[in-house]
Amino acid sequence: MKKIVLFILALLVAFPSSSIALVKTGQQAETTAWIPYWRAEAGVASILPHLDKFTEVNPFVYTMRQDGTLYMNSDLGAEPWTTLRAQAKQRGILYIPTVMWANADAMDETFRDPAKRAEHVRAIVREVYARGFDGIDIDYEAKYARTKDYFSLFLKELYDAMGYDKWVMCTIESRTPLDSRYETPEDIPSDIEYANDFTEIGKYCDRVRFMAYDQGRFDLKLNAQRGDPYAPVADAAWVEKVMRLAAQEIPASKLVIGVPTYGYEYDVFPSTTGTGKMSYSRLWSFNPGYATSTAAKLGLTPTRGSSGELTLVFPASRSSEAVPLPQATRLLSWSDAGAIKEKTDLATKLGIRGVAIFKVDGGQDQGLWDVLATYRKSAGSGGVATTPLPPPSGGSASPAIPSRNLSPGSTGEEVRALQKLLNKHGYTVASSGPGSPGNETTRFGNATYAALVKFQKAKGITPSTGTYGPKTRAAFQRL
Repeated sequence: MKKIVLFILALLVAFPSSSIALVKTGQQAETTAWIPYWRAEAGVASILPHLDKFTEVNPFVYTMRQDGTLYMNSDLGAEPWTTLRAQAKQRGILYIPTVMWANADAMDETFRDPAKRAEHVRAIVREVYARGFDGIDIDYEAKYARTKDYFSLFLKELYDAMGYDKWVMCTIESRTPLDSRYETPEDIPSDIEYANDFTEIGKYCDRVRFMAYDQGRFDLKLNAQRGDPYAPVADAAWVEKVMRLAAQEIPASKLVIGVPTYGYEYDVFPSTTGTGKMSYSRLWSFNPGYATSTAAKLGLTPTRGSSGELTLVFPASRSSEAVPLPQATRLLSWSDAGAIKEKTDLATKLGIRGVAIFKVDGGQDQGLWDVLATYRKSAGSGGVATTPLPPPSGGSASPAIPSRNLSPGSTGEEVRALQKLLNKHGYTVASSGPGSPGNETTRFGNATYAALVKFQKAKGITPSTGTYGPKTRAAFQRL
């Protein structure tokens, strides 16, 4: 890592209350929060009495203009931000604004062009140093897959330009394991591409905060297991899959769970496809107060749903907020303090770096503060994992050793078992997509062949033919 640890330690001795009091390679569990510019006054007023529960705050203020230049949506040189910054500095809490960009075409054009990319890096670095921020949080969403390598180049150049005493935080979309996104292995497309290179992001970001929210109906396995109605913002079981998958390429010491404080309202109704399944139409997001007020008006009591979130279910005809669909059921599912605690408990269980709260705007469940206080006390001295986490579906048990011979072109569950064995023992079939840890497939293709040849050569199996037979089976049995 480019940061010079000895120099940082020297600075810590000289300036113990400075903004670099949080060591990048330390073992402290961390908590941060995004405060949105559109509710700046309420958000800052809400968080100020509880700053001691955080190690970092992120004013969610910057976006990008059409020409690719930075735009400050709320003046960070004015109240309430100046008070937040002063109190954060006094407590040694990092003050790192977020810059958000979601224009896929503009990002692709900027990052592909070396000159435009360099100017974008310079603009961010100038802003950070001119305003004395502790770093920057990069939240660039909805990129094209074709932009992936150029985005990685941008992060590398930004990381190098930022310097040893500034932080580069990255906020990244969650990635659901493929076997949870598709009903059968055969449904998984063979040409899936991703917009984020987790390995490169892990190199050039000091922290990687995964937006582990807005799950909805994305995880088909959990949809089937939980039953209807089910459309959570973030089921802890899904979040665990997301973080375990990310940990296959990003050190656990850099991983942070993004935790929501809001909910969504849906109309749920019988599908018109004749499958007997239910369809979900998302209406809008809300803060918890809206849900509790709705419950009171209807004389209902929210219940803890199968997702771990609070839910409210009633006939859509009783709602005064929107014209109901015929035969629809209204579902509200939201992240209260209880659901948030499931995420902090998960962070402790996995030994990852910490949690990032989205969002603190005055409308969050006020039980949040006690949850964070408990988390900081319980996880603060527990340390952060220094060894890789098992993949999402692999667990700690060893995969079964295939009993039949396999070769390129073979299909079936024993091919999946072979891929799991290869991935488990470091002969990775693929770093992402089909064949990667947690995303093993039933098809014996070129990637499986190449990984198997590497295994055979490492174990002295000759000839190293890339086919699975008695010699290779015996080698796995000896492991």
